Amino acid sequence: MAHPGTVKVSFGGRDFLLNPLATGGSAAEPKLKPLDELLLNWAYGEEGPRQLPTATLLHDEFGVLTTCLKAQNHCFVSDNILHHDRMHECFRLNHGAAATLPEREAPTDPGTAHLINLMRLPKSLDLFEVYLQRVATSATPETRLAVGFMTRHFSPRLLEIAEKYAATVSQSRAFKKARLLVLEDFLPQQTSKLPLREMSYREKIYRQYYGVFSASHIDYATQFLLEEWKTNPFLQKITAPANLLDVGCGNGVIGDQLKRQHYPGTRLAGTDVSSLAIASAGINLDAEADLQWRADLHHWPPAYFDLIVTNPPFHDGHRNTIDTSLELFAQAKEKLKPQGNFVVVANRHLNYATHLRKLFGEVLSVAENKKFVIYRCR
Repeated sequence: MAHPGTVKVSFGGRDFLLNPLATGGSAAEPKLKPLDELLLNWAYGEEGPRQLPTATLLHDEFGVLTTCLKAQNHCFVSDNILHHDRMHECFRLNHGAAATLPEREAPTDPGTAHLINLMRLPKSLDLFEVYLQRVATSATPETRLAVGFMTRHFSPRLLEIAEKYAATVSQSRAFKKARLLVLEDFLPQQTSKLPLREMSYREKIYRQYYGVFSASHIDYATQFLLEEWKTNPFLQKITAPANLLDVGCGNGVIGDQLKRQHYPGTRLAGTDVSSLAIASAGINLDAEADLQWRADLHHWPPAYFDLIVTNPPFHDGHRNTIDTSLELFAQAKEKLKPQGNFVVVANRHLNYATHLRKLFGEVLSVAENKKFVIYRCR
């Protein structure tokens, strides 16, 4: 019998309990997704499922590869803390509380060379390159990496990036619309430093690592919010906050600009699910900013912030969802002081007002254009 919220899937001679979002097949007969099955079978080779040496699993969104692969040790690497949390839950559920948990690392951590490396291709090709650099920097002549992707997500750019890091790059045949990109003979790397991009806004240069959202310019919703804050009466009336939190802070531009232009005495805090975003914000913000790599707001006590701002995500990889944003809205309500303000900028079509009105006594649409809307809640 499946654990609540999971489905039972068979692979390699045993059953696993997995998140339904991470499985394929049908509701009546759930299976591993073809992409995961292809990666696992590549790792085992012709000999089939057996105990392998230490393997590195990169961008394993629901922990399926990490949980299903038989290995002496697992090294789990992902930029997204949600992936870490899901993997932890999945691994514990299937292997028990006594099992040794995989090593958990961010792309910003130094890598260790392992012979077997499996990656689920991230949506961001910049992030793909960050992962490749990590593998290549510590690679030995025997290191091999298989990258699983759906054929609809293939682009020539994928090959261009791969060939920057490996001398031998090949593709597998398609398996149920999934395919592997296999990298071998990794090229020597001149540096282990992660690549950075620069962009300017209001005469300040912001730096951010590859893989952080909006790589070529300050996100347009963020620009809309910051420009409105200069003249919008509903935003101008907000009392200068002692403590300001930016949820989904990215490279830190919202908090930085609000402090520079409006609230020089505020204490900044920021949270993001991306370790690369938090590292980027650390470059752009003052050293005293409280930056947390988290998917929640539990780090701070209730009624702590005078102002919370967010440009919330509505993507989880290739999947559109507002579930994470709705959870953060509820947590933001708890972390606000009684007279505090919660300001949200978002795409109009998401209709967040309906959900915000269930939490806040006052929800005002204080500005909008053809694409974005700004809500002030309290």
